[in-house]
Amino acid sequence: MRAVPVRKCLAALLVVFSAQVSAAVDAGRVLQLIDYIGVDYPAAVQDGKVVSEAEYAEMREFAANVVSKADELDAANPGLGLRAPALELQQAIAQRAGAERVAALTAAMRQRMVATLRLDVVPRAVPDLKRARALYLENCAACHGESGRGDGPLARGMEPPPIDFHDLARYNDRTLYGLYSTIGLGVEGTAMPAYGAKFTEAERWALAFYVGQLAATPEMRTQGAALWPAEGDLAALGKLPALTTLTPKEAAQRFGPEGGALMAYLRSRPEVLFDHGPAPLTFARDTIAKSLETYTAGDREGAYRQALSAYLDGFELAEASVAAVDRQLKLDVEMAMTSYRELIKRGAPVEAVEQQAASVQSLLARSTDILATRSLSSTEAFSGALVILLREGLEALLVIAALAAFLIKTERRDAMRYLHIGWVGALLLGGFTWYASQYLVSFSGASREITEGMAALIAMAVLFWVGFWLHSKTSAQQWKRFIEGSIHKALSTGTLWGIAGLSFIAVYREVFETILFYQAMWVQADETARGSLLTGMGTAVGILVVLAWAILRYSARLPLRQFFAVTSVFMFVLAFIFAGKGIAALQEAGMLSLDPVSFPRIDFLGVYPSLQGLGLQLALIILAVLIYFGFSRKQASS
Repeated sequence: MRAVPVRKCLAALLVVFSAQVSAAVDAGRVLQLIDYIGVDYPAAVQDGKVVSEAEYAEMREFAANVVSKADELDAANPGLGLRAPALELQQAIAQRAGAERVAALTAAMRQRMVATLRLDVVPRAVPDLKRARALYLENCAACHGESGRGDGPLARGMEPPPIDFHDLARYNDRTLYGLYSTIGLGVEGTAMPAYGAKFTEAERWALAFYVGQLAATPEMRTQGAALWPAEGDLAALGKLPALTTLTPKEAAQRFGPEGGALMAYLRSRPEVLFDHGPAPLTFARDTIAKSLETYTAGDREGAYRQALSAYLDGFELAEASVAAVDRQLKLDVEMAMTSYRELIKRGAPVEAVEQQAASVQSLLARSTDILATRSLSSTEAFSGALVILLREGLEALLVIAALAAFLIKTERRDAMRYLHIGWVGALLLGGFTWYASQYLVSFSGASREITEGMAALIAMAVLFWVGFWLHSKTSAQQWKRFIEGSIHKALSTGTLWGIAGLSFIAVYREVFETILFYQAMWVQADETARGSLLTGMGTAVGILVVLAWAILRYSARLPLRQFFAVTSVFMFVLAFIFAGKGIAALQEAGMLSLDPVSFPRIDFLGVYPSLQGLGLQLALIILAVLIYFGFSRKQASS
């Protein structure tokens, strides 16, 4: 009886959804027609006279379509008010008005639609111009020509002829969003097909940027490069909506010749608009300078926060690139910035703080020079990518492999799904965390370090407990009770979810940091080095897979009791490593104080020369020894 209303509801929802999709398509089509009229009208009318009957007929047809669609869009979007300017545009074309008048009308209508309808008029990621070049040669060159001059082998006899993308007049009147729409929707009545189904959104944007910058001369790009980053009113062009919905002519009219030059540069280098804030090393140097000013003014707490931000939100984001070129320099910068923060925390004399700040600035300047004067070599990119993934992934892999071997040895393969839930969930959440940090919210360096530090300490506690539990089963009496109690019953649901939690924690803390390191290296690498970087990543993944296989294979050969003994030691070692790394991360985030001591730094063991980290690790060693001898004494007396 209730099926009919449900079907009706679904049908109604489908109608509403279809109407929304249709409205979005219509808006895109109308905007495309408006831009097309603005660009092509000079080819139809010049000085009040029709110079091409075919083009003029097309202009009148498109204007009539705009008026018709304007009524529909106004009805669906109160406040848009597109009908009046659409009628004005239609009348101007009928009266053979000047091109400037028609261009001004289409520009105003475009901006009205973009602002009122909140259209998505920007790419979601950096347009790949090299990929666009390959797509162009494969799909567009036959008509538009290999160099984009409209002289392809199929162009002869076409009416209207294919666009010459080097035509400076058309370039100045065309928006990137208009090109993007034309690529996706095609042009009715011409040989230009719709590529919306063939190309992805990213590919259409890449092609729009590629053909949209062909007419710009090297001189225009050079002049624009000198203006970037723009200042004052010109900075408005440093925003994606302005870049994609303004024509170069409109930019020049609004900002002067500099606007047109900047537009030419940004169309050929769109990646600069995807930079989130200043470069990391620039941010670090500026923030250290602000920190020193704050300290000199007597605000010690504020100076410390700024000094911490200079490291976490500045240098740490570039340290992978610096380390790939000069590892010792990276360590020197870290130590210098740590010493600077400690001087501030202790309230040292201004002269001492100034001297240390100068040392930090000198090291940061060296880092900037190194990254500016050279890119990563193929060897450095390969080795850096290999080492980073092995370093970050090995700890997580060892935990997961040991847990997997434990489940296999105890004949609980059915419980492997809990292990998989943990690490797969960590990968998914890690990927979302990265996406959110790039596009949704801004995660500070402190929040990253706190997350990593707390995860490491939680993992330390769980690993230490697991190691203790495994060791307790190696004594003869406890072993007998464990076997008699049935292995299958010993692992309760709560224990299995604990395994899933440990798997999750071990992987999640590594994922986001690894992505950040690779992002920094990717920026520093050229095209050849990027291939080596990907090869290094792939090689590291292969090594990790082989290690996982070896652990599972050879641990399976151990008798179960000996396996528990070996694994318990292994868990204690991992707990030791996580203890050091957790304390270090919280110290970098400013959550814990840092008292340096004279002691070797051993990164892969999580040993760092600080009193707090070494103290916790020493406490773990003492506790492990007491547990070991306590069980040994108990076993001897039983």
